[in-house]
Amino acid sequence: MKILITGGTGVNGAATARLLVSQGQRPVLLDNRVDPSLIADIAGDVDVVTGDILDGAALREVVSAHGITHVVHMAALMPGPAEANPSLAIAIGVDGTLNVLEAARACGVRRVVYTSSNAYVGEIRGKHGDPDFVPLDESHPPNPADIYGVTKVCSETLGNYYRKRYGVEFVALRYPSIYGPGKLARHGVLALYGKIIEDAIAGRAFTLPRGGDQRNDVVYVGDVAHSVVLALNAGNLTQWVFNIGTATGVTLKDFAAELKRHFPDARVDIGPGLDFRDGYKQSYCKFDITKANEQLGYTPQYDLERGVADYIESVRRLGLDV
Repeated sequence: MKILITGGTGVNGAATARLLVSQGQRPVLLDNRVDPSLIADIAGDVDVVTGDILDGAALREVVSAHGITHVVHMAALMPGPAEANPSLAIAIGVDGTLNVLEAARACGVRRVVYTSSNAYVGEIRGKHGDPDFVPLDESHPPNPADIYGVTKVCSETLGNYYRKRYGVEFVALRYPSIYGPGKLARHGVLALYGKIIEDAIAGRAFTLPRGGDQRNDVVYVGDVAHSVVLALNAGNLTQWVFNIGTATGVTLKDFAAELKRHFPDARVDIGPGLDFRDGYKQSYCKFDITKANEQLGYTPQYDLERGVADYIESVRRLGLDV
């Protein structure tokens, strides 16, 4: 197996590459803006290529030259920049996926694992939201609430077509909120969980006036990597879209309490109530991960305690600025 990761030096790409390296693989990491900070500890065990998924010919050349058999497609434009520039969001999120699929078809790549999102579903209300949190399964119809979600719907649809028409095995993994080292620097306001942790590490006070009681499925980047590796290797699949999460819900107050175990003097002041995003896309949920467990063998490896501990250790090991 020879694996290409698009967006390979980003938060999810670096974590996935590290897990693959630990299993004896040497992945190829493709990024248009290579940032070595998250792969400093594995730099000698991966091949890094500066490239853009919008350049289809160059992408096919990379796939062919490295003998790629499997692609992990993570490159994307995050929701904030996507809303600010919808045409670029479509170019990266849809045309980029099409280029990946075309490279896979042309070069005989066996499987593409795509990192999708609960943005595919969009607004989550009724029984799946507060207060009931009935677990959300993969059959929920798409209703994207932003351009980022639109790109996820389009990409999953393209991937499903290429699987049926050309035999390119396309596995989509849908994630809820993700936290992990490096996300705050790259994703800003969407990395609130990371900000709480990194402020505590740096000795800064963290204050949020409301939302401490809002429950949400929050997955650590280590489980993103875990699920991707399982999806690369899984056989005898009878479906191709899987929810990946923790199947539980945690609150910002839970994060604060866990950080107090590591930093007793941390100044974390989070007010009560719901909707800490203050009206931005009601996507708080709890994922049903039954199918991922049955077909991929996925069970979460990182509860809140282990996720926060690994985050802190990773920041220190990599010498990341917080």
